[in-house]
Amino acid sequence: MTPLAPTYRLDSNFRVKLESFEGTTIEEALEYFAAELSGVDHFYAASMADRSRRDDHDLRRTPKEDYAKALIDIRDFDRRNREAFNAAPRTLIIMPDCLSIHDWPCEKVDHKRGDICKRCRPECQAKQIGDLAAKYKARALFSKRKLEKQMKYHRKALGEVGVIGIACVLMLAEGMRSADEIGIPARGVPLMFCGCEHWNDFPFTSVLSFSWLESLLEEKYGRQH
Repeated sequence: MTPLAPTYRLDSNFRVKLESFEGTTIEEALEYFAAELSGVDHFYAASMADRSRRDDHDLRRTPKEDYAKALIDIRDFDRRNREAFNAAPRTLIIMPDCLSIHDWPCEKVDHKRGDICKRCRPECQAKQIGDLAAKYKARALFSKRKLEKQMKYHRKALGEVGVIGIACVLMLAEGMRSADEIGIPARGVPLMFCGCEHWNDFPFTSVLSFSWLESLLEEKYGRQH
């Protein structure tokens, strides 16, 4: 397990594995995703032993069983929402701050319903997501803590909208659940690993599978050139 993956780690082909999983119990999921979740137990034990006054202990002290459940939930929401998402004329991509480059002051424009990437550096993933969104006439924004309010605001502004969430496994499952509760069809792309400050003493840039993200847009709109 590379030190750049403190808990779980997915490879670029993980989507195929997730979609092929047909198990119905957490025990089956733990066995099926054993390689991807192999770092969680060590991180969980270290977090339980940590007596510092962190405000994110509840998140960091997430047992492996909850990661497995989150993966099942992501696949379930994605499968159930596919048709409605593809039928929605507009698309909103919600991405996390940890995808932007960490060794450079981010120039994003602050907005209470989702900060806007200025697409200032070509090597930054946030910029690349913005470029991809523009190609498919979608909108890409950074996530806000009050995600439900953010999604409701943009549904009112854009009309009938489907959401693609990009986040770590735990946050993605929670976000897709929130979208489901307010009637917004959401699909998801999990980060391949967590780089943010919740999981690392020295945060670094997280990574996503661009092929996974583009495949969702291509399925909905057809291939754009």
